[in-house]
Amino acid sequence: MKRVLLSLILIVLVVGIAVAGCAKPAAAPTPVPAPEPPKTLDIGIATPLTGPMAFVGTQIQNAALLAIDDQNAQGGVTIAGQKYVLNPIIRDTKQDLVLGKTIAEELVFDKGVKVITGPFISDAIGAQRVTEPTKVIAFFAGVIIPEMCGPNKPYSFFWNPTFEQYYLNPAAYIQKFYPEAKTVISITPDIPTVPAFVTAIKAVFPQFGLEWLGLEKFPLGTKDLTPVISRALAKNPDIVDVCATGGVAGLGSVSIKQIRQAGFNGPIMVPLPPARGEAEEVIPKEYLTSIVIAYPDVDSPIVSEAFRDMYYKAKEKFREDPDTPLFFSYNPVRAFFKFLDGQDSMDTTAWMEGFAKYHWQGIYGFENYWVGKKVWGIDRRVFVYPWVSEYKDGKLVTEFSAPIPYEMFVGEK
Repeated sequence: MKRVLLSLILIVLVVGIAVAGCAKPAAAPTPVPAPEPPKTLDIGIATPLTGPMAFVGTQIQNAALLAIDDQNAQGGVTIAGQKYVLNPIIRDTKQDLVLGKTIAEELVFDKGVKVITGPFISDAIGAQRVTEPTKVIAFFAGVIIPEMCGPNKPYSFFWNPTFEQYYLNPAAYIQKFYPEAKTVISITPDIPTVPAFVTAIKAVFPQFGLEWLGLEKFPLGTKDLTPVISRALAKNPDIVDVCATGGVAGLGSVSIKQIRQAGFNGPIMVPLPPARGEAEEVIPKEYLTSIVIAYPDVDSPIVSEAFRDMYYKAKEKFREDPDTPLFFSYNPVRAFFKFLDGQDSMDTTAWMEGFAKYHWQGIYGFENYWVGKKVWGIDRRVFVYPWVSEYKDGKLVTEFSAPIPYEMFVGEK
């Protein structure tokens, strides 16, 4: 019996060895190709970094750098299956029209960029002469001249609020908190955007029961505003509007100080605010009251959490207080990079058409999308935060949100 059992075991072993010997060798595993390393997608940042508008340009530059960092932290962008890391190329336009055009030519023709952000006023006019015919996506501050925005300029997006929103915010505040104040005089440097300010004033003030007494201009670069202030106060206004003055480095706070020194104690409207913190440094505390201004106290309970987080993040990174141009420009540029991730081609026309219809949850606590077709025949403007502040006895107080003027800009032309 034992011999039979041993024989069976031997037979099984022999058959097993034979079968194993006849079996095909196991196929080698197919090598998995290594992922293709990310390429670089250059982003042009062309903005005034020296000269009188340097404080604005620095904020715009910082906004773009933050938006690039935020997108790269999420792995960059994937376009048509290829991964890209965003890379900034920074140039100083000095707020000059000719230089703005020259820099745009370098970025487009030499560097091959498909996106430029940062041109501000005159430099934007020059840059657009390059970006539109070459179908480069461009983010400009505002519509400096009417010809900059329209159906024939589809690659240009504008991140500054409309001038109407600039004025609607403080006008709504004045109506609520200073109902007895009715007449307004404006003072402003003589710059290319003045006609746009005037158009906005005429559209907005009547909605809030304000009577406009006109505009007093002075040459850009003027330091002593006493003559223009004297002419303005001679019209006995209830309110003084400093118009575009607040956007000129150092001049906004100086104008407020000199208006108070001239004896005017009524509300001062500041639709375009000076650099954050500048007012407290330049204007004596006793003058820093009844000043209605466009930037918020970030710790106010009415300010969105996303905006507040953005403020402290930027302050930590750049070691200075972030200002309104940073928030205004970051909001749509960051949205564009999110939109870009997942596009199926490098065709900037497809990018332009898709982004024009894009909706995003911005940093202001409400849904953002492009508006303006009702006015310009194309949706290329975006709303910004509606918060309005007032300096009261030397302290910035934010407790009011103005209505967002959808009815003025949303709808067919």
